[in-house]
Amino acid sequence: MLCAYLNYPNSKVSVHADPECGHIQQADKLAQRRVRLAHGTIGAELPRFAGGEYPFASHSGANDMWLDLDFSDLEFELALVHHIRRLLAFRYKPFADCAVERHC
Repeated sequence: MLCAYLNYPNSKVSVHADPECGHIQQADKLAQRRVRLAHGTIGAELPRFAGGEYPFASHSGANDMWLDLDFSDLEFELALVHHIRRLLAFRYKPFADCAVERHC
């Protein structure tokens, strides 16, 4: 399982392979947006990213999101995070130049 933190407008994508990582708890907040991507949800969730159903804005509640990816395949999960970042970049320019950084 992989967790990825998306932040906007100071865009960054931080990837965490260790579910016990302290940065996950540090960035998690009350009413945090979380999207779970797994075999049963990927078909519904990817079109939501492509269609702009997950808005990003520079105010609390829309400036960040956690992705929880559970495919038992680290390489696929990382590729999916990169793909979602590219989908977001079509609508949100700060994500276009944003690197996906592996934290742990």
